[in-house]
Amino acid sequence: MNPSYEIIEQLYRLDIDSGLVTQDQRAAQKELSELAKKSRLSEEIIAKTRTDMSFHEADLRRLYKKLDDLEERKAERSARLFAAKNDDDHRSLKRELDHVEREIRDTQRKADETESRIEQSKSLFHKAEGELSASTNASEGERRKAQEAENNSAGRLNEINKVRDSYLSRLDDRIAQHYIRVAKITRNPNGPICRVSERACGNCRIGLSPQILNNIARGKSIEFCPNCSHLLLPNNN
Repeated sequence: MNPSYEIIEQLYRLDIDSGLVTQDQRAAQKELSELAKKSRLSEEIIAKTRTDMSFHEADLRRLYKKLDDLEERKAERSARLFAAKNDDDHRSLKRELDHVEREIRDTQRKADETESRIEQSKSLFHKAEGELSASTNASEGERRKAQEAENNSAGRLNEINKVRDSYLSRLDDRIAQHYIRVAKITRNPNGPICRVSERACGNCRIGLSPQILNNIARGKSIEFCPNCSHLLLPNNN
């Protein structure tokens, strides 16, 4: 049996462990991202509603000022109408007074609508504040757990990489370099090594030649899949 087979077997097991740890790390990173996204969404709503309220409040102050001015004009026109000395002055002042009263009603309607929008914004603002607070408090434990899982995964991957490097240093340079090259491009979560399965490569499922299968079965030489270049191990069944 080629002594490199034992090393490659150990690398294969390390790669499987690494794939599982990487999945755990990605799951933890995804959870952290979702928690951050949830808080960020509430923060964006708070910022937007605060801006909306400021705009509407400024508009409402302008409308209130206009109402005060219109009420003064109404009082002035009413006084002049009461003191009108002839029909022409009375009709003219009456038209002016009617116009002012219509403008008051229109301005009051706009003020009422603006007040309603402010109340809606306030409601949305307080709701978002409550959700942000609840999210922050409720997810603090989840965030700590996810962060711990991410840190543990990173530490475990670092340990696996160190052991992997020690095994690679014991391999023939040609095989080690082949392993490293395939590891960079493989989509297999278990890495660049696979077992023969039903006389085919366990990674790409392409059938293997009798010569390659015979060499693997006899442990004569390290073989690579001619299609996907993965290192091949015999089926251990």
